[in-house]
Amino acid sequence: MVLKNICKFCGKEAKLIKAHIIPRKFYLDYKNEKYMLVNELTGKFQIRQSGTHDNSILCESCDSKILGVFEKEGYRVLFDEIYKHVAYKDDKTIVYHLTSDSYDYNKLRKFFISILWRASISSLPDFSHIQLGKYEGKAFEVLCNKNSHKHLLKIYIYKFPKHKDYNKFTYITKTKIANYKAFIINMAGYFIIMVIKGKNHPYTMSYPMKEMFLNDKGFYIIENEDLYNYHANIAQQKMQRIWKKGIKPPFANKKLKVYYATSNS
Repeated sequence: MVLKNICKFCGKEAKLIKAHIIPRKFYLDYKNEKYMLVNELTGKFQIRQSGTHDNSILCESCDSKILGVFEKEGYRVLFDEIYKHVAYKDDKTIVYHLTSDSYDYNKLRKFFISILWRASISSLPDFSHIQLGKYEGKAFEVLCNKNSHKHLLKIYIYKFPKHKDYNKFTYITKTKIANYKAFIINMAGYFIIMVIKGKNHPYTMSYPMKEMFLNDKGFYIIENEDLYNYHANIAQQKMQRIWKKGIKPPFANKKLKVYYATSNS
């Protein structure tokens, strides 16, 4: 007999839930805003309020009692703890320095890895471009405490200033950093870069970049106005290219703010 509804985390047959790829808490105005996901390749769009979820990957127990623990630490650090650790501030830049006693390194690292792992195992078209390949199993081993893979999945974080429109863009995309494969998670006003192979990566070996990578001793997060403007401009250019291809989204109600993200960046 072929078993159905197998949770991809525990491997057991169970009732599967609507598991968010990016947790709903990381949509800044979840109740009042809606998001339009535009697939650049097909021209199809979907308007969503809840963000993207997959009902074929996780059972409630794994989602809430295991991965949910990592999510709580991510939320605590990014929405509360960070503001207690301002190391430098001027008109355009704030530097936060979090030390090991202000966060749980393993939980925080696993939080970011869990988002990327969910996107990779999802069969949703939205994440067809997010494939970890042979590193998908290694990410799972980190989440299950089977192996730390400390030289893989290296994370560093930028923060955008508060109350900016682009902060409400929520997406995952692939990129390259110094010619190394990497992924970007943009959510809740944060721009998180995950370098797949961190060993011998020039950023992990050079000052001051190596001080920004999440580790068990301490790390820096930079909030910068110019960085925000740079990424907001890239997003606008991206959307303009989509409109030029003839992809026309529906007009939203004037009372409804709709924020755009592309699923094939």
